[in-house]
Amino acid sequence: MPELPEVETVRRALERHVRGRVITAYRVGRPAFNRPIPKSVLQGLKDARITAVERRGKYLILRLSRGRELVCHLGMSGSISFGPQENHVRFRFTAGGRTVKVHDPRRFGRVGCRLPRLGPEPLGPAFDVGYLFPLLRGRRAPVKAMLLDQAVVAGVGNIYATEALYLAGVRPHRPSCRVSRRETQKLCTAIKQVLRRAVKLGGTTLRDEAFKDPEGRPGRFSLSTAVYGRKIGTCGHALKATPQPISGRTSLYCPSCQR
Repeated sequence: MPELPEVETVRRALERHVRGRVITAYRVGRPAFNRPIPKSVLQGLKDARITAVERRGKYLILRLSRGRELVCHLGMSGSISFGPQENHVRFRFTAGGRTVKVHDPRRFGRVGCRLPRLGPEPLGPAFDVGYLFPLLRGRRAPVKAMLLDQAVVAGVGNIYATEALYLAGVRPHRPSCRVSRRETQKLCTAIKQVLRRAVKLGGTTLRDEAFKDPEGRPGRFSLSTAVYGRKIGTCGHALKATPQPISGRTSLYCPSCQR
């Protein structure tokens, strides 16, 4: 968290409210993040105009005048909201003096970071069975681990990979090389379907997370999940949990519907 749908929800709100406005002031609270914002990023922000608000995977990109850009990542628990608060990063804009606050209680977020190597956007035309199937065929890693690899596909995280694998009927711990082309096609379709629905519902707000859009509204996707956060799937079968490599967390799946 936040994943693609949450970041896209934030992007759309910023697009409505700050595109075209000028940054009149900024303030970096202490401490804001575990890694400080580079001074080179802060230089010249004052009086810069926001020309566009874009998203790449889980990253927000503010396009600025004079050809500059400001890249932001919300980390594990970050949020962006309208209104002042101490000890965080704040930007103030023209036209009504609106203030945008970047806040991350766990401090893993970043402002002014660089984009890493990212795979294609899952909602774009480049992400299809022709792209994904050859990657899966050459790897023995669990298929879910492949979907969570941002260099394979940008923006998919734990919640939406869990849901997509369920819809596609593929167990998360199945070796990638054992996923058929037909199953890969179903998986690509399921990923797009899940992400589009989540974006429409404003992302996911969980009981142990505080994600809200910049206008203070929680995401509603958690109300319609098929397996994530449940003990019984929407199919009516009891769910099982399997350990996820590296992270130490578990992944839910249906032993009756997923193979």
